[in-house]
Amino acid sequence: MKEKNGKIRELTEFDLDLCAELLITVYNSKPWDEKWTKNTAKSHLQEFVHRKRSFGFVYVDKSTIVGALFGVERTLWSGDEVYVDEFYVHPQCQQKGVGKEMMMHLEQYCQKKELEAITLVTDKNVPAYHFYQKMDFNISEANVFLYKNIPQ
Repeated sequence: MKEKNGKIRELTEFDLDLCAELLITVYNSKPWDEKWTKNTAKSHLQEFVHRKRSFGFVYVDKSTIVGALFGVERTLWSGDEVYVDEFYVHPQCQQKGVGKEMMMHLEQYCQKKELEAITLVTDKNVPAYHFYQKMDFNISEANVFLYKNIPQ
């Protein structure tokens, strides 16, 4: 699948260092302002790729990875689906069709494997929220994201 100079290909173990660097570039800047290090970013991504039924794609533009998607296929009573663990695009490549192309590639992947849905979690206060709405994702009225901090 091509658009302009980029292409999407399957993620390999050799891509993890560059994907970790890209994660740091994306999430350590606004609007997220997180504090990822090379070690935490790589460990975070390695945890995804070493699971059963995990997969990933990278968007490569002129030999540089500018987008990454990490997901897992899941079995539910109603049919199999994909859960997107991480999906990020270099800030300079956002709003230029890279994310849209990657999401369309994911939809084709799901159709080919007869996966019935794509699920993910995002923050309401970041541009990604509006991106997913433009990509026809629905906001679940039935589900809520819960968490609990554990005192240390």
